[in-house]
Amino acid sequence: MREVFTAKLDDLRVELAELCAMTETAIELATRALLDTDLAAAEDTLDLHAEIDNRARDLDRRALTLLALQAPVAQDLRALVSGMHNIADLRRMGSLAAHIAEVARLHHPNPVVPEELRGLVGEMGAVAERQAAAAKDVLRTRDQDGAVRLIAGDDRADALLVQLFSATRDPQWPHGASAAVNLTLLGRFYERFCDHTVEVGRRIVFVVTGTFPDERPPAPPTEELWLAPPHTAFGT
Repeated sequence: MREVFTAKLDDLRVELAELCAMTETAIELATRALLDTDLAAAEDTLDLHAEIDNRARDLDRRALTLLALQAPVAQDLRALVSGMHNIADLRRMGSLAAHIAEVARLHHPNPVVPEELRGLVGEMGAVAERQAAAAKDVLRTRDQDGAVRLIAGDDRADALLVQLFSATRDPQWPHGASAAVNLTLLGRFYERFCDHTVEVGRRIVFVVTGTFPDERPPAPPTEELWLAPPHTAFGT
């Protein structure tokens, strides 16, 4: 019986990594839809989001069944409970990629990102994709050092968000309030996507060591956080 439980727990770890790989693909497609006004990429992102959501529901049900029927302890309990939280984070990452694709689809065929900000938004997408790839690796390997690097990698996403907010709040901003709102929301979507990867990294450290890594100091306050969080607009 113990061998069966261990095998199912290993399967869960593998499938979590696969689910994370799907979010990596989703954020890449969403960024392509946004920057290239690619309607097909937007639709593919939304389809993938639905697949991520369905698969996450199934994994959550299976994890809950293992928890209820096997009564794991110590590291196995940490792995199972952390896995359930990770499922929720990966599911939200898929939703955030879908939000980006929805913005691109809503404005198609018009571009959402002004030419002078394409490089900045493109880097935000690249950082999000890189964070998802790193999360996928640590979910598969439980590499503590990799998890710590994953946590630290979010600093770049935070810095880019501040740059984006600064651009949209510039008194010389030439693109109007609607464009500023769109860019602010998009920046928050990318930043929240990366935040969820940080939570994955923190839980991997917890699974391996039994303790969470030290909390990072709070980011310096920014007056640019003038819009409501993304969940008030899109439910995440």
